[in-house]
Amino acid sequence: MPHTLSRADEITRALRDDILRGQYRAGERVPSERDLAARFATSRGTVREALKKLEQLGIASIQPGGARVVPVQECTLDVLGPLLELNEIPDAELMGQVLDIGTLLIGYAAESAVERGDPSALASVEATIDEILAAEPEDLAQIRVPRRLGRAFALASGNLVLLLIINGLRTQIPDPRRVLGGPPRLDPKALKRVVADLKAAVAKREGASAGSSMRELMALMRAAARETLRSHRSNANVTPFSNRSNAKETN
Repeated sequence: MPHTLSRADEITRALRDDILRGQYRAGERVPSERDLAARFATSRGTVREALKKLEQLGIASIQPGGARVVPVQECTLDVLGPLLELNEIPDAELMGQVLDIGTLLIGYAAESAVERGDPSALASVEATIDEILAAEPEDLAQIRVPRRLGRAFALASGNLVLLLIINGLRTQIPDPRRVLGGPPRLDPKALKRVVADLKAAVAKREGASAGSSMRELMALMRAAARETLRSHRSNANVTPFSNRSNAKETN
């Protein structure tokens, strides 16, 4: 049964999206409780609850005289998902930043796992690699290779903080199967070449080489995602993240 949003949640989402679209600038007051209650045809108590939820999200600060918008650079990771879902097609620049950070994290996870991981955990990584190498080219997109390998290395690293950060990022990224009709398609030959290099690095317990192979794999992922987004953006109304007024603080 689908979850039904409360009225306060609906107002929170509407105001959140207004702020992320730049309708209210950083440091600016949002409308008063009375004005918001009139806009949404609800009680001031419901509006007050919605504003508290915005503060919990880190996107607004409740102060004497009203709630003020917090610069997006000072918000929590929880605003990343809403930013990516503001438009029908995720913002290409913002997705590029996500993939850049993902590349750093997954590269580190591979190095750490190979150099310091438990042998039994690495055996699970090697089994995943073998499964990918044995897959038919047409099945590789559905396997979601970078995600599966990244998760496997993160688990094998035994680094809880790394896992929590990766999990947090993953929960914020829209499912490409829903947004684009399927995951970005990586070139099968290039993908298998990189995964074969990765297999050799893991077998030899060469952490730096494993990290390099995972970064190369993420580069393939970024190129495929960029091309997929480019092909879909022409029919979508997208405001680049860098052009939104909330991206800059007011003086």
